[in-house]
Amino acid sequence: MNAPDSKPFSTQFGHLGSEPLSIESMTSKEYFELEREKIFKKSWLNVGRVEDLPEPGDYRVQSIAILQSSLLIVRGDDRRIRAFHNVCRHRGNEITSGCGNARGFSCDFHGWTYSNQGELAFVPDEGQFFDLDKSQLGLPAVHCETWNGFIFINAAPKPAESLTEYLGGLGDQLKDFPFDQMVPMHTLEAEVNANWKVIIDAFQESYHAGFVHRLTAGDMLDPDSDDPYMHLSSVRLFGPHRSASVPMNPDYVAQNRPAEMLSYQLASSLWLQSGAMQQQFMPGTNPGNHKHWLFDINVCFPNFFVDVANGWFFTYHFWPIAVDKTLWQYRFYMIPPADAGEAISREYSKLALRDLLREDLNTVEATQRGLMSGAIKEIHLSDQEVAVRHQYKVVEQLVRG
Repeated sequence: MNAPDSKPFSTQFGHLGSEPLSIESMTSKEYFELEREKIFKKSWLNVGRVEDLPEPGDYRVQSIAILQSSLLIVRGDDRRIRAFHNVCRHRGNEITSGCGNARGFSCDFHGWTYSNQGELAFVPDEGQFFDLDKSQLGLPAVHCETWNGFIFINAAPKPAESLTEYLGGLGDQLKDFPFDQMVPMHTLEAEVNANWKVIIDAFQESYHAGFVHRLTAGDMLDPDSDDPYMHLSSVRLFGPHRSASVPMNPDYVAQNRPAEMLSYQLASSLWLQSGAMQQQFMPGTNPGNHKHWLFDINVCFPNFFVDVANGWFFTYHFWPIAVDKTLWQYRFYMIPPADAGEAISREYSKLALRDLLREDLNTVEATQRGLMSGAIKEIHLSDQEVAVRHQYKVVEQLVRG
């Protein structure tokens, strides 16, 4: 059953249906190509935060397989962040790689040089070209906007809507969260042999927690309560995006784990956040005002998560490479420690979450192998997997129309 203060999600979101779902979108190469064209080449995609490029000239090259593109993200001399295709206008060579700081970019092939604002600044032996207009030959621009410190790009020739319009209610929910007060604590990255949606599935429901995480976080569950399966407290749908609140065991006490106990003694940590226990929630968190709340899952369609709690947040990116291969990226942020005790607590939190993520990723490749075997043609979802169902419904609507 659902948490005591909620009605069945199938009642709240009846338009999603309750029937089994086809596995075609998780296994079909043809479907994957349709996702490339109809979803990823038309959606706003997050490519980092403004703090990643703090100074004029700071840049980063990001290859995005699903777009079949290498992108140059750069803060110009005017401090504006822009995105360009990393392609020289002369004969198509990639002009740079990696990250750093530069006043401009010179193609290694023939020396065509561009400013850090994308203008074509210099062409060697320019007089040998025919009617060359440098003002029209800057780096090919990609639509780029920022929201709350997050940088998004859109590869469409003309996006259907602005970034703010695209984020809609999800953006409204998170607009006051203090993202800029937190700093990166940990990053992870892996190529995973699974479809991008199969991996996302593992991170947008809590039904698995009592099984996958039974050794690392089993105490967070309360088997003697009315909610032994850690039912989602509430779910919100915002067009293609979704948000869900995850509960905690209010009687949880750190014990029999010396590092965890020390962490809790020194400062608020990953699970035990003093603000959460006192119902002093950060803006943008726990919109349902649930009493026993742990954190919110927030999915920005198609492939970006920004999950928030009191004192920390983390992001996931799921970059499709092939129908059965995905680049997964994770970044964990917390309020900077004020003293040595908080630093120790932050370190424990970082490693505790790392172990949970390893457990989550351990399931998805086996899931993909099972799907690719052809032994089953559909999957069966519970009421608690409403976010998973919403994902496939949105994808199918966009792909099949």
